[in-house]
Amino acid sequence: MIIQREIRRKAFHILAGLALPGLYYVFMLLHLTVLAKWIIAAIAVAILVVDIIRLKHLFIKIIFLDIFGPLLRKHEISALTGATYLMLSSLACFTLFRDSIAILAISYLIVGDSLAALVGRSVGRTKFFEKSFEGAGAGLAGCLIIGLIIMHLPGTDLTFWEMAAGAGAAAVVEILPIPLDDNIRIPLASGAVMHLFFH
Repeated sequence: MIIQREIRRKAFHILAGLALPGLYYVFMLLHLTVLAKWIIAAIAVAILVVDIIRLKHLFIKIIFLDIFGPLLRKHEISALTGATYLMLSSLACFTLFRDSIAILAISYLIVGDSLAALVGRSVGRTKFFEKSFEGAGAGLAGCLIIGLIIMHLPGTDLTFWEMAAGAGAAAVVEILPIPLDDNIRIPLASGAVMHLFFH
């Protein structure tokens, strides 16, 4: 039952999450990235405000849980949600890194982290820092697959080694016990590796 709930949650995470880099890619092809960044900033602020209001007002919290409760992890009930962190980290990526890197870094989070969680929770046996090597392997494979797809899209300017280094960074950061939400540390770390070492 717990695994089924996690599958539903991660399926929603992947579908909804990939819409963000997907839409930005369309804006990039249309040479409207400045507009895209303003839209992302507005959405990020709106989601953050709703999240803060939800945490401070019980009535809003009850309505929020009725709608989104099945998609939340236990700790998100009394803290900022992953969606808020995702929007904030996405805004940071699109501000700090070139477009192709930002799209890839966010996609690594969406696909890699989701597969790592699903495989780790269902078949993970070899534990490492409360995660599993099986989950980490699945996450890395997912990152490499989505990376290969994105690097071959028209308009992107990514090399194979750049893509692979970012995928490796995302997998390593996902498994390490860094006291920072995955939605923040994975895209920023993988994006920074691609930006700093392949700029």
